[in-house]
Amino acid sequence: MAESEPTEGPITAEMRAAAQALGWEEDLLDRAIDWGYSPRTVVSALGTKLAPAQAKSFLDREPLKPDLTWMDAPTEWGVRAEQADADMGLTVGDIMVGSYGEIPDLWTDRTEIARGSNPQVGQEDMGYTIFEKAVVWTDSVADLYERAIRDRWAPATDLGWRSLEALPDEVEKAICQVMTEHSERAYAEAAVLGRWLPEISYGFVEMKLFMSSVIYDLARHAEAFRKRALSNGGGLGLQAPTDLIRGATEARTYPELMAYLFVQDSAFLTFFRHAGDIAQNQLERDLYALVASDRERLMEYQVERFEAFLLAMPDRREEQQRYLAKAEVRLAREWNDPAVREPLILLLGGSRENAAAGEAALTALRRRQVEEYLGHLDQAGFIRSRLHSGLAVYLEEPETAPA
Repeated sequence: MAESEPTEGPITAEMRAAAQALGWEEDLLDRAIDWGYSPRTVVSALGTKLAPAQAKSFLDREPLKPDLTWMDAPTEWGVRAEQADADMGLTVGDIMVGSYGEIPDLWTDRTEIARGSNPQVGQEDMGYTIFEKAVVWTDSVADLYERAIRDRWAPATDLGWRSLEALPDEVEKAICQVMTEHSERAYAEAAVLGRWLPEISYGFVEMKLFMSSVIYDLARHAEAFRKRALSNGGGLGLQAPTDLIRGATEARTYPELMAYLFVQDSAFLTFFRHAGDIAQNQLERDLYALVASDRERLMEYQVERFEAFLLAMPDRREEQQRYLAKAEVRLAREWNDPAVREPLILLLGGSRENAAAGEAALTALRRRQVEEYLGHLDQAGFIRSRLHSGLAVYLEEPETAPA
């Protein structure tokens, strides 16, 4: 029905005739206008040919009258969060007060309800599969998240790109191969973690916030390594091996995923801590240091989560032995890949002619990685029953280590 020009106020004669033909109460149109309905809304209602009872239900009520029942939600009231550290500001940890800071061992709500709010009936299942606190949680996640957002950095502006100078071709190629590898690895780990984030119930929101910051960190690492490969006259190299991350991608449970990533994250943290030995300039030293700082937070989570998991579920220790063994064999295989091994030998030795010194330095680095990996497990209260031979070989005396 087209809206006619009004003849007496906002209600036209045509509107009244249409209402009468439908059997509506005589003064229903006037009441609707008084309640605040627009003439266009009334015309629309007439056009749908509502039955009298439907029209009265729709138009004979105040549309903007507040309900206010939401104000009576039986949640904890009167809570005042206070900053524990003036320099940090109001942190996620600071607002974990009263009932809002209580993390249940088992979160049973399957909706996207914020922990501490009052549920509404009929909300949709969000498809979460992880409800046990011990599987994902450590008490440090709120602090780790705050540190992550406080210490964030930008590859575009926090690295001195204009300071780069030309390097010998073989050195630049080796650097670009290392950068290609770690750009791909960072992106792949971010993608794997991103797929698991929706599986974790919203009751563990602080952990989800931290894991979101980890994904962001890894994406930034992928960006920074790629930029270095393309910023100094070189280019991307050969694709990195994907054996270890493939295992993580195929993990069927979060504890299995974390076992694979524990091995990888420990090895990478050690590598970036000591990558100054292969850096050719200040930009690379800065890049490795920034990445190492981000990965230290991730390793803190790994160690503390693993410790809490083992305390809560000691019967799953043997399961973890199996997962770690599968990850170790994949890591050892990747370390022997020429695209991983040879660029590091060249950079550690300084040139292809000094390969023997470079290989000795790489063996020392691998030994340090294995030792620190076992140290991280020890911090979590876990002892490997049998370290895979591909890693154990680096703990042998130098004269028996591989050439």
